Parts: sequence; C-alpha cells; structure tokens
Amino acid sequence: MNIQCPICHTGNGKLVFNVNNELGNYQVERCIQCGHHYTRIDSDIDTDSLYNDEVYHVIDNRDSVYSKIINHEYRHVLKQILKTKPTGSRLLDFGSGKGIFLNLAQEFGFNVLGIETAPERAAFAKEKYHVNVIQSFYKDGKIEDQPFDVITMFHVLEHLPEPKELLVNLIQHNLHKDGIIIIEVPNLSSLQATIGGNQWMHLDIPRHLSHFTNSGLLQFVKGIGLEVYKKEYFSYHLGILGMCQSLLSLFGYKKKIIKELKHNNKGLLFILLFVLPFAFVLEVIASVFHKGGIVRFYCKKSG
Repeated sequence: MNIQCPICHTGNGKLVFNVNNELGNYQVERCIQCGHHYTRIDSDIDTDSLYNDEVYHVIDNRDSVYSKIINHEYRHVLKQILKTKPTGSRLLDFGSGKGIFLNLAQEFGFNVLGIETAPERAAFAKEKYHVNVIQSFYKDGKIEDQPFDVITMFHVLEHLPEPKELLVNLIQHNLHKDGIIIIEVPNLSSLQATIGGNQWMHLDIPRHLSHFTNSGLLQFVKGIGLEVYKKEYFSYHLGILGMCQSLLSLFGYKKKIIKELKHNNKGLLFILLFVLPFAFVLEVIASVFHKGGIVRFYCKKSG
C-alpha cells in the first residue's frame, strides 16, 4: 500500500489523474502539504512480480544499438564527474542494475562498487562485466569502512517508499564530506509528460511511487542538505524514447515502446523512422527550457 506522501508522510493528497493499465487502476495525487506527486495504492501488491515483466527482464543486449546509446550517455556523465573527481576515486552506483554504468566507470579508472536488489541483475553485472556488486536491500548504515567520493543514483528515487530517509542515511554514512552525488529521475514537468498525460512512458505505475518535477526535485535535495552545482535535462535513450511514445499516444498508441523494441517489432521500427526526427528536435528544445524527459542533478553537500 502507498496511501500517503512518501516525502512528508501526510495523507492529504489531491487527485491529479487516474492511470488504468494491465496492473490495475491507480491515482496520481499531489500532496497538499509539500506539493510532491505520488502514486496512491490502496491495496497490497506483490512487489516482486512487478519487476518480472518483459520491460524489466534481464537480457544480454550489450552489442545492441540501444546499449551503445546508453554507453554514450553514461560516458558523458563520467566526463562530468572527472571535472571534480580524479580517476581512482571511490564510486558507488546505488541501484546498479545490470552493471552498465559500473563497467564504464571502471574503464574510466574509478574504484567501483554497486548495490542492487534484484539477484538476476546483480548476477549479470558480476558475470558479464566482472564488477563488484553487493546484492542487498540497503536500509541504513555504512556499506564499507571507507566513504565514497561519488554516489550515483539513476532512476532509483522514484521506486522507493521512503526516498528521503534512505537518501539521508546513504549520504550521512557513505558519502565523503567533499563527495558528490548524481541523481537522475523522470521529469513530471517535462513536455513529453504533458503530451503523454496518463499514457506517459515514465509514469510506470505502480512501480514508480514518486513523480518528481524539476522544482520538486530541487526542493527535495535542498531539504536534505545538498547543493546542486550542475543540472541536465536531456537523455538520448530515455528522453527521446519517452517523447516518441508521447507523440505516438496522440494517435492511440498504448503499448510499451521499450518492450516492443526488445521484441524487434518491425512495424514500430518503421513508424519510428518518421517519428524520431520530430521527437529529437522537440526533446532538444524542451531540454533547453528545463522541460526534458529527465532531471539529472550533480550535487554536493551544502557548506
């Protein structure tokens, strides 16, 4: 169940819109107390089964075009990190998934560690990328004896039932006093979210419990003692794909574009040849005005 705001834990929410999908009927509400958007879930659900569908299914697509696009984007992030932290720095990727970012960070010379809850994803990272991953549910306390110079969290916060408490613990016990943390989440205030409405790809309800806007994430990180020194809103894979799905939804498309691409849907690939140029231009323009499909903040401890 999730009947109160995950940030301030009050139960006073105002309905924003309904979402009906194959997993059930849900409501996105805006907290009257703090303004945060969250998914209201009135009954118990099997959280393990939520991540067993084909979108989250672990496949080896290391040689795919999609994987190359992701690698390109992660290299950009690592180059930004290197502007403030040297090679050899200790880096923790929290919610490390299949180990794609960890692998690249290791290639860049960072001393890396991943935390991943899903056993199959952690196993893939260890076997295919030979990176160090702890398969565990983190609650609080130190992960290792020494703090980390860099912590990354790509699309993790929106899944957490108590994101504020977890992040405070993670930073307090594991981030060096001069360390940095990179946080990336879907942008509910994006142009593609406005176009897609309750069909927007990155709502991903009920797996996503929180829905951050640009201003909402800024308020959140400042509230836990972080200072944002760099902001980015453009994503080659999540941003452009999200815009493609939003544009297609205007013509009645209700499938999951990532799932269809994994199945190599030739009809969809043909349609994307026409949609991609428009999606790319719109997403670039939207990102300039902080309306891109994602929000990526580079943060340090205040003071």
